[in-house]
Amino acid sequence: MRRIVSKILAFIVAAPQAASAMAADRPALQCLPIAETRQLISDRRLGDPFALMQAASVAAHAEPINARLCREQEELVYEISLLRRDGRVVRIYLDAATGQPHAGHKEH
Repeated sequence: MRRIVSKILAFIVAAPQAASAMAADRPALQCLPIAETRQLISDRRLGDPFALMQAASVAAHAEPINARLCREQEELVYEISLLRRDGRVVRIYLDAATGQPHAGHKEH
């Protein structure tokens, strides 16, 4: 868990301005309804969204708001929303299977 927290923290700190440039190139996420999310977590043994959201919250020194399972083409990605102390909402994207930062997304 400590390794995941340090990777999430490095991910959050790295190049936030690159996120807006990448957003135009990124395919849209299709976030799934809760019933389908539960089924996929069980069937594919995906990472626990609550634990990943808590780890991201600790790493970012932010309050957890929401975690959603989304599909990007064939990949499943958690979109984690956090509220920073400065009032800014930050979204990070984690690979749902591994819990690692998703390569196609940066914090925004």
